[in-house]
Amino acid sequence: MKNKGITLLSLLVTILIMLILTSTIIISYDNIISDVQKRDFAREVYTLRQVVLDYEFMNGSYPIKQEISLNLNNIDVASQSQFSNEPGYESGSIILNTIDLFKAGVDRLNRGTKDLGDDDYYAFSTATKTIYYIKGQKAGDNTYYTLTEELYKLIDIKDVE
Repeated sequence: MKNKGITLLSLLVTILIMLILTSTIIISYDNIISDVQKRDFAREVYTLRQVVLDYEFMNGSYPIKQEISLNLNNIDVASQSQFSNEPGYESGSIILNTIDLFKAGVDRLNRGTKDLGDDDYYAFSTATKTIYYIKGQKAGDNTYYTLTEELYKLIDIKDVE
């Protein structure tokens, strides 16, 4: 007499295949979300930098408010290298300027408007002409404060400065 049913082995193989597919989809989804967050952040920082430089070209000064001192010891060690081109990096304290978004003519940003707390703002280095997001953008396993080579590649900008 032939058995007309699902064997335990075939049921286990089917469940195993479904688990593998599900985990692959979840991992892919997490990577896609992380890349979208990184790309969004990179575009915003790049665009804001262009706005600040255009403003300086047209007006002879930067749209900045006040000078701030940033203590790099308050930033995780893995992310501190993003500030390595700044004067004062070796001492652990760098000088930046907060950006006057109104003066620059920027009316819409996803971050940097203090809506997310007191440390939610963009700052500009007049020494290196770099934009920094002081709160830091967490995406994947990293926190981004400025455009890194990885972020430049995501937005397909060829002229890494």
